[in-house]
Amino acid sequence: MKKSLIALAIAALGGAAYAQSSVTLYGVADVWVGSEKAGDPRSGPVIRKTQMGSGGYNGSRFGFRGTEDLGGGLKAGFVLEQGFNIDSGAAAATGLQFSRQAYLGLDGGFGTVRLGRQYSAYDELRGATNNAYDSAFAPTARTFAGGVDDYKNRIDNQLYYATPVMNGFRAAIGYGFGEDKTPTASAKDNTSLHVRYAQGPVLVGVAYQKQEVSNTVDRTYTLLAGSYDFGVAKLTAGFNRAKQDQAGKDNEYQFGVSVPVAANAQVAFGYAKAKYKNSAGVKTGDGSGFGITAYYDLSKRTRLYAGYRDTKRENAVGVKTDETKLFAVGVRHNF
Repeated sequence: MKKSLIALAIAALGGAAYAQSSVTLYGVADVWVGSEKAGDPRSGPVIRKTQMGSGGYNGSRFGFRGTEDLGGGLKAGFVLEQGFNIDSGAAAATGLQFSRQAYLGLDGGFGTVRLGRQYSAYDELRGATNNAYDSAFAPTARTFAGGVDDYKNRIDNQLYYATPVMNGFRAAIGYGFGEDKTPTASAKDNTSLHVRYAQGPVLVGVAYQKQEVSNTVDRTYTLLAGSYDFGVAKLTAGFNRAKQDQAGKDNEYQFGVSVPVAANAQVAFGYAKAKYKNSAGVKTGDGSGFGITAYYDLSKRTRLYAGYRDTKRENAVGVKTDETKLFAVGVRHNF
C-alpha cells in the first residue's frame, strides 16, 4: 500500500513538473503605406516612390518561446524568431531559418545565460534609449554610420551573460565566436557589454562593442545614453562614438521626447547629428535629421501609427551625399 502511494505521489509530481513547461507562439504583424525618397543627389534626381512596406513601428516577425521550471528558482528556455516582410511575404533575411534570434538559455538567482544568435549587450542599451520609439522614423538609422559602418545588432554563436538586477543595477556581456579561422587569419570574434541603472523614471547606462574586421582592423562602438520619464513627457538622449582602425571615427548624438496625449495615444520627436572624421582627424562630412511619429492604440494588441523622417548626409564641403524623406501611416498588431 505504501509503495502504491509513493508511486502515485511520484507520478503526480512528474505531471506537475510537465505542466510547468510551455511553448508559446507569438509575433508582430506591421504594415504601412506611404511615400519614400532616398538616394544620392550626386548621381541624379532622387525619386520619390509611393509604396507599401513592413515594419514601420516594429519589425514584423513570428517566433516560438519555450520555458520549463526546473525547480529551485532555475528555469530553462529557448527562443526561435524569424523576421518577415508582411507586404511581400518574403523572409527579412535570406538563407536564415530564424534570422532574428535563435538561442537556448538558463535563468536563476545567478542571472541569465544564453547561447546562440541573439542581440548584443550593446544593442540592448542602444535600442532602449533610441528616440522616436526606436522605429523606422528614428533619424539615427540614416544619420549615423556615415563614415564607419554601423554595428551588428545580432551576433551569431554568442555566449551571453546578464547579472540579476541589484538595487537597479544590471550588467551584461556577450562574446560571439567568429568560427571563421583559417591557416592565415584568426577568427573575427565579437565582444559587447553594458552596465545600466534603471530605477523608477531613470534609465542610464554605458555600452561597448568590438567587432574584429580582420587580423589588423577592429571596429568599436562606445555608447553613453539614458532616459528620464517625467510623466508628462519622457526624454531620451545619447552619445555614441564609432571608430575603425585605419579608417576614422564618427561622433554621433541623438535626443528625443515622447508625450502622452491620451491614455492610449502618444507623440514623439527625435533629432540626430553626426560628424565623420578620417584616421588623421580631418572632417570628411556630417549628417543630421529629425523624425516625428504618433500612435493610437485601438486595443492592447492593435496600434495605428503615422510618422515622418527627414535626414541628410554631406561631405566635407557641404555637398549632399545622401538624403531621405519618409512619410507613412500603418498598423501594428501583436499576437
